[in-house]
Amino acid sequence: MNPQGSGSSACVSQPVAQDVRLAAEKFITKAGWRGLFMIELLRDDQGNVWFVELNGRPWGSMALCRRQGLEYPAWHVELAIDDQSRGGLNGSLGAQVVCRHAGREFMHLLFVLKGAKSHALSRWPSFWKTLGNMFRFRREDGLYNWRRDDPKVFIADFYYTIHDNVFKSRN
Repeated sequence: MNPQGSGSSACVSQPVAQDVRLAAEKFITKAGWRGLFMIELLRDDQGNVWFVELNGRPWGSMALCRRQGLEYPAWHVELAIDDQSRGGLNGSLGAQVVCRHAGREFMHLLFVLKGAKSHALSRWPSFWKTLGNMFRFRREDGLYNWRRDDPKVFIADFYYTIHDNVFKSRN
C-alpha cells in the first residue's frame, strides 16, 4: 500500500527458479513441516534472493494462487483427511496473473497522492501512472474477495479496509 513500506495491494504471479524451489523444498524437509505454508522471499536490485519468513498458515495472497488453479485450501483438506493424499503434487501454474485488493489499491493511491514523508526514497510513484495501473485489467486478472454471486463481501472488505486505515487509532 504505502510505497515507503507496508503490506501489498496487488500480487503478481511469477515462475519460481529451479534453484529457489529446490532450496525451499530442502528447508521445508529439514524443518519437518507438514501442512499449508508460504515462504516469503525478496529479490534485491542485484537479483539476489533473500529469505524473509516462513508462514505456516494461509497467506494473504491466496487469491492469486487460486486464480492460477493452485487450490491449496482443498489440497490441505485432502491431506488432513488422508495423510497419503497426493493432492497438489501435480498442480501446475496457469498463466501469469495479477490479483488486486481493491481497498488496499485505493489506499496506495492515497499514499501516492499524499507524497513521500521520508527522504530515504529516491523514487516516488507518479499519481497518474499509479491511477492508470490500477485500472489496467486483463481477463485473467482478478480482485480479492470478488464473487459475482455475492458482491457484499467485496464491498464490505473495500469499505472496512479504507475506514480502518484512514481512521487508525493513534495509540
